[in-house]
Amino acid sequence: MTEMSDINIARNFLNFMVDYYALIRRHVIETNEFRTKSHGFSMLYALRKQRANPITMTEFADEMGITKQQLTKLVNDLEEKGYVQRIHNKENRRQVYISITEIGAEHLDTMLGELVHEVIRAIEGFDENEKTKLSESVCVLSEMFRKDAENCSKARKEKDRE
Repeated sequence: MTEMSDINIARNFLNFMVDYYALIRRHVIETNEFRTKSHGFSMLYALRKQRANPITMTEFADEMGITKQQLTKLVNDLEEKGYVQRIHNKENRRQVYISITEIGAEHLDTMLGELVHEVIRAIEGFDENEKTKLSESVCVLSEMFRKDAENCSKARKEKDRE
């Protein structure tokens, strides 16, 4: 792929992101204490994926792209509400894991349900062909974003080994 094509793809992607953000702002009513663009929402969403195996605070700060101090403040706020819990490693008390609680998962599900309802409202005006294109595009983008996340995770682990 030529450099110019990469630039065009990047610009088109950024245009998409701005358009998407505007669509969400037009349709989503922020009724929850966590806005969809907040770290609290992102943290609960990411922790839900980690439900089977809790993640260390250090690993999660790296994954979220925030400092350990910022994560600690977020965890304190979410723990106070009962949405997350800290789990200390029995062999190494300095190693702390975090996980989403049942209450946190239920709260997240409520927030996601509200968002789904608003997205449905946003796409009601689309015809079936547009809805099909949107669905296919979203699936492809999600797959690509997961691949990028895996690549970033691998790169971080390799860097940590050095």
